[in-house]
Amino acid sequence: MTSELQLELITPTAVALSKQVESVVIPGIEGDMEIFKDHIALITFLRPGKIIAKDTAGSDTFFSTGGVVEFSNNKLNLLVQDLYQNSQFDGEELKKIKEDAEQKITSKDLSDRDAYLLNTTIEQINNLKS
Repeated sequence: MTSELQLELITPTAVALSKQVESVVIPGIEGDMEIFKDHIALITFLRPGKIIAKDTAGSDTFFSTGGVVEFSNNKLNLLVQDLYQNSQFDGEELKKIKEDAEQKITSKDLSDRDAYLLNTTIEQINNLKS
């Protein structure tokens, strides 16, 4: 019996990753969670943060600025806004996203939700190497 589930990381333009994994750590809107085979069906939102796909060969780490999670019948679909691989963590795109978030956070018309997401984005980009 296999202890794997099917992971699909989907961006607005393509399927970025499709593979069998043992588990996936996701930054859920209510906190980090790890999904294993036979997890209860789930639909939730992703907050900005690391996605870690684990298999017998090791792990793949990604960063996403948010999205939607759907898990059912051992298939985990992560529909993400933006997706960056480990090799891109020091890249200019993430630095730009952080700078934009830092500028937007000063707005007086910012909702509590938007302030939370911007602060989370900044915090998670700062912590990517840990």
